Amino acid sequence: MTEVQNTPAPTTVQQDVRAGVVAALMPFGAGMLLTLGYAWIGIFGIVLAALGVAGWGFWWRSKHQQWFPEQVTTGSVVAQTVLVAVITFLLFVTIS
Repeated sequence: MTEVQNTPAPTTVQQDVRAGVVAALMPFGAGMLLTLGYAWIGIFGIVLAALGVAGWGFWWRSKHQQWFPEQVTTGSVVAQTVLVAVITFLLFVTIS
């Protein structure tokens, strides 16, 4: 008898880059959201932002069925980039 190996399909460089960008953006965006919550309303803002981060993670996990999927679409990367850019912009406007 031969064993069937469950090896994942090879990924392309573009898929790896998209996965890497998302893997970098999500924790950065989470930290920026927590900082924004603190800048806006103090400790209570951190609690609300933590709930927002948990919701963001829950949405990502339910959409892709895993935390770091091999097949990340360009739309997901663009959505994450826009979300993090908006959070960062709001933080810089708040601080200055």
